[in-house]
Amino acid sequence: MSPLSHVRLFEGLPLDALRRLEAGALTIDAHNDEEIFAQDEPGGSLYAIIGGEGRVRIGAIDRRSKKLMVEMFAAGDVFGEMNVIDGGPRSASAVVDGRVRLMRLSGANFTSVLNDTPQLGVNLARMLSQRLRRTFALFQDATFETVEVRLARQILYLGALQGRRTEAGIVLKNRLKQADLADLLGTTTRSIITVLNAWRAADIVRYDTDRAQLTIHNEAALRALFEG
Repeated sequence: MSPLSHVRLFEGLPLDALRRLEAGALTIDAHNDEEIFAQDEPGGSLYAIIGGEGRVRIGAIDRRSKKLMVEMFAAGDVFGEMNVIDGGPRSASAVVDGRVRLMRLSGANFTSVLNDTPQLGVNLARMLSQRLRRTFALFQDATFETVEVRLARQILYLGALQGRRTEAGIVLKNRLKQADLADLLGTTTRSIITVLNAWRAADIVRYDTDRAQLTIHNEAALRALFEG
């Protein structure tokens, strides 16, 4: 079985299409803090996460070293496809958190398969639509909502994405330092600490600073912040 068969973008593709995508591909075992590519670099390839318990952070750093984390991808996800589609440079940087196994796919091979495999076109349109919806929601929140509301929405998103339900609540699987949460919103660590302290006092979340582990203890209270 092809390792790409477990990647959502390639679901439903015939085996010969997967083999064409894999032709000349490079498998990479990447580790914590390893940069896969940097913003504004030339592209020509895309990456599929085919294994590992870690994730890949997609984001940017401005001239004042302020960080913005746009998205986090895990096993089964694809990233770096934008430059293959439009031929432009990398729109963001990709950095590993933990350990992941990647497959770097040729942009030319991807385009060739896309041209004669309708299912890949359908999957790609669906994936890009979902990402565009999330990007618009983030832009809307950044314009209209408070840091508390934005953080609540992001934590619930992460809980649905990679949370594990326990008696104590929904435990986010990956480490999330307060600075990581700040990067996710493009705000300051101090703002995140203020919100987390208020939530801990109200028993809405539990946050282990030493382990950088966040547990959603009261999901309904978090959701009420933006639904109410």
